Amino acid sequence: MLVDPARLLDDCERAWREAGEPTAVGETDPVVRRIALVVEALVAHALLADQSDLPPDLVFARWPACTVHAVALGEQGHSPGLARLLSDARERVIAARPALDRPRGVPSAPTHDARWIEAAQEAARSLGWTWHPWTAADPTHTPATPAGDPEPWAATAAPELRLGLDTGSVLLTLPGNQEACAWQLAADGESFTASPPHWVLPGPVRRIEATDPAGAAHVSVVVDPHTALLAFAADGHLIPLDEPLPAADVHLLHVGTLESEGTRVAAVELPTPYGWSGWTLSKVRLSGVRRLRTSQAAPEGWLDVAVGRSLGWEGGATLTWLTSEDGAPVWHRPPALRLRRLPGEPEAHHWQVEVRRPGHQEPLASLTGTPGTLVDPWQNVPGPLLGPYELLVHSPGRRRGRRRLNAFLAEGVEVTPSAEWRLLAPHGGLAPARLDLRTDRPVTASESAVRLAPHDISRRLVLSDGASAYQVQALVPHSEVRLELDGRPLSWSVRPLDIDAVDLARDSALTVRLPEQAVAVTPELTLVVEGATLHTLRPERRTRTRKGDLRYALAALTDTIRDCGQAELRLAVAGQSVHVGTVRTQPIAEDVVPDGTGLLLRGLRHPGELTARLHPVLAPWQQPLTVRVDESGHIPLPAAWQSVGPLVVTLRAGTRTSGVAPAWPRLRDRDTLVLRRLRRPSAVTDGSAAARTTEYLGGRETLPRGTDAIPYHWIVAARGRDLRACGAKETAQAECLHALGDAGPDALVGAADSALRSGELAAALVGSGLAALRIREVTNPAAVRPVWRRAPLCALLLTAPLLPYLSDDPAYEAGELYPDEAELLSEVGQFLGDSGPRLLAGHEDPSRTVGRFDAHARALDELPEIQQQAVWRTARVVPRGLLDTDTRADAAWRAFRDRRTLQSYAVREECGDWLDAVAIFLDDGHHLLARTFRDRGPGPLHGPQEAWMRVPQFSLGCALIARLAAAGDARAAKLERGLRPLWTSVAAHAPELTAVDLALAECLVTAEAVRAIG
Repeated sequence: MLVDPARLLDDCERAWREAGEPTAVGETDPVVRRIALVVEALVAHALLADQSDLPPDLVFARWPACTVHAVALGEQGHSPGLARLLSDARERVIAARPALDRPRGVPSAPTHDARWIEAAQEAARSLGWTWHPWTAADPTHTPATPAGDPEPWAATAAPELRLGLDTGSVLLTLPGNQEACAWQLAADGESFTASPPHWVLPGPVRRIEATDPAGAAHVSVVVDPHTALLAFAADGHLIPLDEPLPAADVHLLHVGTLESEGTRVAAVELPTPYGWSGWTLSKVRLSGVRRLRTSQAAPEGWLDVAVGRSLGWEGGATLTWLTSEDGAPVWHRPPALRLRRLPGEPEAHHWQVEVRRPGHQEPLASLTGTPGTLVDPWQNVPGPLLGPYELLVHSPGRRRGRRRLNAFLAEGVEVTPSAEWRLLAPHGGLAPARLDLRTDRPVTASESAVRLAPHDISRRLVLSDGASAYQVQALVPHSEVRLELDGRPLSWSVRPLDIDAVDLARDSALTVRLPEQAVAVTPELTLVVEGATLHTLRPERRTRTRKGDLRYALAALTDTIRDCGQAELRLAVAGQSVHVGTVRTQPIAEDVVPDGTGLLLRGLRHPGELTARLHPVLAPWQQPLTVRVDESGHIPLPAAWQSVGPLVVTLRAGTRTSGVAPAWPRLRDRDTLVLRRLRRPSAVTDGSAAARTTEYLGGRETLPRGTDAIPYHWIVAARGRDLRACGAKETAQAECLHALGDAGPDALVGAADSALRSGELAAALVGSGLAALRIREVTNPAAVRPVWRRAPLCALLLTAPLLPYLSDDPAYEAGELYPDEAELLSEVGQFLGDSGPRLLAGHEDPSRTVGRFDAHARALDELPEIQQQAVWRTARVVPRGLLDTDTRADAAWRAFRDRRTLQSYAVREECGDWLDAVAIFLDDGHHLLARTFRDRGPGPLHGPQEAWMRVPQFSLGCALIARLAAAGDARAAKLERGLRPLWTSVAAHAPELTAVDLALAECLVTAEAVRAIG
């Protein structure tokens, strides 16, 4: 080989990543020769890795595109075969470098074709490619499949975003079995664990990375800040915004008002999905509309509407009373498919349609059709048509523009309900109902008559055709109630709501969903105490909402309920008085104690159903256990939980918890109880880092060290104060912070495996000294890139040495970077937003005054809390980058809400002394940083009671000093060590502000260093 192997692989890696996936057709001679050289270079590096006792996977991870293209060539029919290519390449390498031939035997990795095929498959997944290796077990391609059009099938189907019309939420469907698998999700840097069939999004996020149980990653883009709009078809499936919207009825989830060209958009406003406060869900008809956008979109954020009919279902009929497991409609008369026609597309063009079972590669039927026509995709599918089907629609010879449509069919199934709507029962629950099913053979149903009890929203059924069985849900549209706090709607419930009287002043409201014919006479909501009506409320006038959804503002009840122990909220509807909520002024229970094989709540005041969520103190990384509390207040415990040590018990009304469970409870919540007197776990039985850390927290072992223990160090460091208060080792937090500081860059990488929220990481970053850690180079960009998904702030600090290459300075040419370094830098803009690159390039900070507490904050402090909430209700409605204006304002608002606690730190004399020390340091040679620091100043204070207004300036000053220390300034490093104790305390109560300031400081310090070099 006459060229350097690493240079050859780097050049090919860059070129092939840009070119995309390999095709299945014959390559030209130059390309074949180049791939043969690439195979030789990969084999050489694999032999070198084997000789150095390194895993050969390192080679495939560094050059994944080269791996895929090399294996793809070896699998083609005209080639000599992959095993032969690898063997020949190895012979040439050994002839040139005999030292690579190990005496102990020939290494199998470089010449074992199955190992290379597996590595290529993993490399394709990492690149987001749909290519997969052909094997003898694969079915033969049908003639309708064009040569050169790679198969899009993968072993695990990708999650899909959809609108849950019945659940009032935005869902991410997760393929797989609920009992057998769990998905790991990362949503804008926050980690979650979810199980099939779906995960409810807690609010708007930019993107979600879902990792299936097999380890494959799937990325779903959710909110684009430039459009601030999501479009869903009539059945709830997401409509991609990179193609024209259909000229039909669609659901639009958007921020601001809708603007259109052509016909004016006629919109019917629907209830806002759970967690999407500030957004509007509208059902609109786009017939006659040429294009539209929202008032909050970018000027170029127009979305085109298809001139003719767009791709989608037409005709057919769905069963109102049945849905699939993920909430999709069930078709008992199969629909036809309208093929998409793009503007200017020639009629001679054809679309190809393949019908498959989800997760299967072999098509059940294939057909072609011209654009804009209506086709029957089911005509050649063997019957009976039962279960889920997937249609792949694409243009022959094209890799882009693929669309998947899903449909659940139940041909010949009929359902007759006893009632078309279930009303709320007077004492909770719903009116009972019955569904009668009739099927045509060979299709059968597990039940011919489904009875829905008062607290049954749905019942599961099994439809079978004799060979396969499929689960569906039977349900009847029903009434329900929902609580709204701070303008944020919680989940719907058919049980009376438990409302804490403290929450009434938080801009609270109660929404009741009724059939439209039931509101001809406006129902009144009454506050009843011991049979006496104390207050009556009428619903608000909301002309754009569904007619049967009535919203009652509850703030007016605040003074009335103050002296009452408990009160009921009752609704007069259909001649009955329905109990829809209970308002209490005291905690649910006073205490929790051990009771035989479980726990017992003492002083129980809540008469309804309760759910307890249990968190083990000595294993704070463990998923909480959710248990239903019986009527006597007894909480049963599984045998494994009867000796886990101290527990934190969080109580919630009802049998289902609302929204996303917090990773760790707030001990200050009055419905959170701590049980310290519980049998501690027995001695450790395995040597895992988790078990050893549990022993350490219980005071029986020393702190475990090593990379496998780093995630547990993060968790203990982040929650150490609460753990100490609950009975864990006193010095655990301090020792874990010290251990993280000693681990250095490995600690920042290990943060991704801790599953901590971004806010929990901030204080630990500061307290461990990692915020000021000096990192001279990015030694392993491939290891840093996954950190961006789950701990982006840690990833930013790890990527700091490469940030000058985003400055557009001639001294830092992007062409100098290796491909994996360039890919790592591509993550920076997604995290920092539009402001990050501007700051790195040395431009003026467009939001330099955002985040300070000045006269505006003083005026806001004088307003009642309910008015403060109204001012900030729509903060960060559209998720943006960390340094964008909205995100900075939201971080400042969260710090403002905790200003009473921050006051205790800011009023200290040392806080003023440190502010003066930072100002003096920055004025001495760091004029750009000093100006930014001064812009954060609160101005003249009206007394020591306003010391909390200095917090934003103190936070930014500490961040600037820390990042100067990380850049190698010895004086800054000494100053940071003195600042650290007070900064850690502030960061614990203002984590979002700390994260923003660290990112801002890194950009400013980098820009200053680049300018100094230039």
